[in-house]
Amino acid sequence: MTAERAYPPVEMGLHQVKREGPIVHAVMRGNTSLLEMQTLVSIYEATVDEFGYLLILLDMTSAGDLNTPARKHVTEFVQKHTNVLASAIYGASFYIRITLELISRGVRVLSQETPAISFHPTEAEARRWLAEEVPRLRARG
Repeated sequence: MTAERAYPPVEMGLHQVKREGPIVHAVMRGNTSLLEMQTLVSIYEATVDEFGYLLILLDMTSAGDLNTPARKHVTEFVQKHTNVLASAIYGASFYIRITLELISRGVRVLSQETPAISFHPTEAEARRWLAEEVPRLRARG
């Protein structure tokens, strides 16, 4: 039996990020700058490198806007890794949902692949959906 690796939480301004194995759980509070997004994407990349796939769990309950450079940076990451990631978002406002849907559509146009993204009312439902995605992602990773 192997012990699960412990990952220290990361503070990015008002945002908090915790890794739980292949899950990156980000609690977004307020607006997100390019520097904050670069930090988050570096955690995403480390997770893909370690596990071969990535499960993104986003709490957008108190999220603000992504500035244009931050949106571009995360879009480039998603475009390169579309086939090995799944994103479950909970607590997103209508505005945030539209922003994330536009990022998803942009990736679909540029990479010819549709990112696995799903919106949920609760964290528990988002986690259940991510768990269902694991076999598909393991097969691709």
